[in-house]
Amino acid sequence: MCTTTIEMVSYRLKAGISIEDLRATHSAVNNFCLAQPGFLYRSISQDEHQTWFDVVYWKTMDDAKAAGEAFMQSNIGQILVNLIDNTTMQMRHMLADAEAYPQMLAIYANHGTSETPGL
Repeated sequence: MCTTTIEMVSYRLKAGISIEDLRATHSAVNNFCLAQPGFLYRSISQDEHQTWFDVVYWKTMDDAKAAGEAFMQSNIGQILVNLIDNTTMQMRHMLADAEAYPQMLAIYANHGTSETPGL
């Protein structure tokens, strides 16, 4: 059974907020994630309806939830929240059912465990 947790946040930007405004937060959000226990991977993308998808992979659900709480208390969290149309925001946390990501082998190895769930 996998413990890897996928956090997916979808949203649209507030009226008057530009893509450049959002992109200006990417580096700080990435740095925040990199500093959190259990962080594995983050990507952000936009679909053809101008909906953004911020997808973050965590080692465990507890890691994801703790990081989410810390993010909402952080300066960059508050900056990002102020760009988002809250009426369009949806957050989901899901456990991975299966995984096939070769680089995760190295990540797990570097964290001192031989256990690689789902790989």
